Amino acid sequence: MTGAMRAAASVISIVLAVPAADAVAQSLATRVDAAPPGHVQFSFTARPGVCGNGRTYIQTAPGSFQGSFYTSTAETLRNDPCEPGPVRVILDRANREIIAVQTYVGPASLLPANTDLGQVPVQQAADYLLDLAARSEGRVGRDAIFPATLADSASILDGLVRVARNQALPRETRSSALSYVGRTSDRTQTVPPGVVETLLAVARDESDNLAVRKQAVTVLGRLEHGSGIPTLIDLARQPGSVWLSRESMTVLASSGDPRARVYLRSAVQRDDLGEDALAIAIRALGQQYSTQQDATLLRSLYPRLNSEKSRDAVLTSVAEVGGAVNVKWLLDLARNDTEPSARRRKALDSAARAGAPIADLVRLYDSVSDQQMKDALVAIYARSGERLATDKLILIVKTEPNVNVRRRAITSLSSSDDPKVKEALKDVIIR
Repeated sequence: MTGAMRAAASVISIVLAVPAADAVAQSLATRVDAAPPGHVQFSFTARPGVCGNGRTYIQTAPGSFQGSFYTSTAETLRNDPCEPGPVRVILDRANREIIAVQTYVGPASLLPANTDLGQVPVQQAADYLLDLAARSEGRVGRDAIFPATLADSASILDGLVRVARNQALPRETRSSALSYVGRTSDRTQTVPPGVVETLLAVARDESDNLAVRKQAVTVLGRLEHGSGIPTLIDLARQPGSVWLSRESMTVLASSGDPRARVYLRSAVQRDDLGEDALAIAIRALGQQYSTQQDATLLRSLYPRLNSEKSRDAVLTSVAEVGGAVNVKWLLDLARNDTEPSARRRKALDSAARAGAPIADLVRLYDSVSDQQMKDALVAIYARSGERLATDKLILIVKTEPNVNVRRRAITSLSSSDDPKVKEALKDVIIR
């Protein structure tokens, strides 16, 4: 072959290669826009651990599913296995405008779309979907986020942040993006600083939608490795925003992080904490991670509190912790004549919830003179159903001088089938 022929062949090769190269370089958005109206489908590699049945459900992590396990047919209801496979996105288009986004993982058992763009690079797919979320209204924007989070090894944090920070987008779309911002890091790695900074910026922005700000505070509390706990503690300490302090305290209250518990114990002893935030912190110390030391702290705190909300929170929390010492403290409070009647009744109800022995509650009756306290005890005895409680109600029917209290006791016994109770009520009627 002569030099001229070789040169001509090279030119032909280059010319023939150009369309193929252009096809590879062509953006996914351009390919979708160029497709005829109808359904357009593309697929991409799913991250490890993602599987589905190709029709009704997707598993995103162990124990985390979207959709329904079961596929209903005319003959039976079957449970399909979860199979790994590419993520398949189907875009429903009307006059080339996208009106719905559907996501499937697993075997491609559905009817094919009008246009199948085939397998696309994961980063290109994620970028396209998040751009679609950033410029779409309604369910399209919200539903475009989920498949992007399934893309294997794709970088999606910046795209999620853009959606989350865009106040022109619907609240549901932004909240969805925020929820995934907190799940983008590998559990074995440190959460990127940009995640915390983004959530903090949204939470602090007083011009933003309140529900979105609340979502940002919530996500801070569930970041991997407790990465958002120090930020939440800082937010809870700031007196400048009562709302932000209260919401941060609420999230800390539901956290089992030891740092959150240490902060809550210190917070309840502060004099400058707002009433709502203080009550939240107090109730938190009586929740699932509570200890007897927490109850001891709350009992010592009670005399110094000035608001009914905070005092009620102490009664509730001490009752939740339970135990003989806390029950005795609540009963002592219930029989304390220097306490307001309403507070004594709350202490009584708290003692009953904490598991006060019915014998102690029966003995308490003879030491109180307040009718409302007696009414409360009658109600407790009626709910108890224990023999001691029933016998006390019979005794009240026979000997209680207060007619109203006696009537309540009679009413509480009237539905009983116990022969002893029926005999006692018959004697009352005869008299």
